[in-house]
Amino acid sequence: MSTTQPAPNDAPPQQSARSLATRFAVALVAFLSFGPVTTGPGLLLGFLPKQFPAIQSLYAAGPIAQAVWIGAGVLGILTIVALLRAPRLAIIVCSAFATAYVFGAWWVWSQFTFGAWAAIAAVPLSIVAAVAESRRTKPAPAKA
Repeated sequence: MSTTQPAPNDAPPQQSARSLATRFAVALVAFLSFGPVTTGPGLLLGFLPKQFPAIQSLYAAGPIAQAVWIGAGVLGILTIVALLRAPRLAIIVCSAFATAYVFGAWWVWSQFTFGAWAAIAAVPLSIVAAVAESRRTKPAPAKA
């Protein structure tokens, strides 16, 4: 009773793990997106504590500024998906994310926050990740 083993050539090629740049870009964008994404339900349901100055600024900013801030979170989620599925598209989506994050932070808090700098840094990181992913998934040239 022997079981047949599949031939080595029948196995699909093994994909290596994501590049370090991709994993770091995903982690950075996820960290930055957490605040804007949780702000939406917090504003809608009213569970954000109003005694903190940052939350008071968020409430006082108005609906357009709040929409830009929450939109930055949505673009952050789209950036993560694009980094994992379509790295070249991630460059464009990450640029839109960084733009919305910077303008949202400036509009809501009237200052250039540390998160805004990190969002700007995510753009070149997504470019590096896109290059690394395209090299990782490029098929090897056939030998004659």
